[in-house]
Order: sequence, then C-alpha cells, then structure tokens
Amino acid sequence: MSKSAARKKMEKRIQQGVLDPRIERGSWHGVKPVTKIKPDKRKYAFAKNDDDRVFKAA
Repeated sequence: MSKSAARKKMEKRIQQGVLDPRIERGSWHGVKPVTKIKPDKRKYAFAKNDDDRVFKAA
C-alpha cells in the first residue's frame, strides 16, 4: 500500500525535527475534563431565604 499525502508530510516534518503529533494524541496535558452539572429542583425549592427563591408564593 502507498502512503497518504498527509502521512508523507508528517514523516517529512518529523525528519526535520518537529515534534511527532502521535505522541500527544489522547493526552489532556494535566487538564481534567469536568461535566457540567445542571441545578436541580432542591436549589429552588429549599432556598436559604425568600430572596433566593425563583418562584415566589403569591
């Protein structure tokens, strides 16, 4: 099989002394991905005081 143009370009750059991109693949470099947590009903239903409530009693 022949090499793709992208692979040829990558290998040429590695030969010239550029860092191999395959080394860095899958690495977060110390960053920890965090999932976003949605506020639940308890935050609104049991607020600390009346000013924190979104839905005020009529």
